[in-house]
Amino acid sequence: HVALTTWWYWFFTAIWATITLFILIEKKSPKEFGGYKHFLRIYCFYAFAFSIIDWLTQPAVAIDIHGFGYAFYSENRLFDLGYTGGLSVQILYCGCFLASISFLSLNFIYRYVSICKPYYVVFFQGWRIILLFLYCTLPFFIWSMLVYTLMAPVPDRTAHLNITTMLMENVNLVNKPYVGVLCRHVTNSTEHSYGDIEWGTMSALLGFFGFQGFFYTISLVCGVLTYQDTMQLFKMAQMSKELYKMQMQLLRAIVLQASIPLILVYIPPAIMIVGGMCGIYVGQIGYFVVMSISIYPPLDSLVFLLSIRCYRSALCCHNGSEGSTGNTSVVPVKILTMEMENI
Repeated sequence: HVALTTWWYWFFTAIWATITLFILIEKKSPKEFGGYKHFLRIYCFYAFAFSIIDWLTQPAVAIDIHGFGYAFYSENRLFDLGYTGGLSVQILYCGCFLASISFLSLNFIYRYVSICKPYYVVFFQGWRIILLFLYCTLPFFIWSMLVYTLMAPVPDRTAHLNITTMLMENVNLVNKPYVGVLCRHVTNSTEHSYGDIEWGTMSALLGFFGFQGFFYTISLVCGVLTYQDTMQLFKMAQMSKELYKMQMQLLRAIVLQASIPLILVYIPPAIMIVGGMCGIYVGQIGYFVVMSISIYPPLDSLVFLLSIRCYRSALCCHNGSEGSTGNTSVVPVKILTMEMENI
């Protein structure tokens, strides 16, 4: 009951934070944000969709007592989605989890382009915004298809994982939709023996970590380059003090957006997945994993609400023109105009 109450709390917090953020983006964003508002809108759509999918799924994870992997299934007792509907929602959930890191790196890419390579901002405007969706939906689609192909229910997998779910959770997986991640074969055949490495699932999980490492590397490189360039422009008096503060606010926001999920959201699943890959039973960490992933949408939205000054001031009912720029800039008009157009 405590876990269910906590889950509902985070769900309503996510919905409130996402809707509030979207309203503030439309009503309180300073003009200097320019095209960055598109990214925030896209993020709000994603966070809202992830929250709804999480609500439909109400996920649970049972770690295989043999140390071969884990079973990911739904504990939704509000309504029955059916076998196909339930499995589809679970696969979408897995895809959204990976897509979250691509959305994060997209923030860093845009900050880098707008500051360091402003002439490339044209590729992020107009119809080209479709490219942003492709950047985020490609890993989502690839991972979802791998989950469906390699981890969907099959009789042998169900029989093996059912031992764990019946023993630990009193849940019968027979005729129930679930995602079964097993890194070892659970039957004997002419091609393999019980306990041999299941290279299909193992390769998919290695690709999963590869995707995450790739997107975090992009975020790190773009973040460092953006910070260095911002500091250089400010020291050379080629960026106004107001614009410098605005850039650092946005940069701090996405740095927090990267570090908080890394600690609270990505590390627990990584421990669980690595345990299965190495054949090590990691205990019932699954309870913490599903709770940590469920808090991702509200955490992300709250980071934006509280770390960007104009949104924080509006949320706390502070008056003033936070985020607006004045006329104290000492930079040449041409340079300042380029900054204004591409933030």
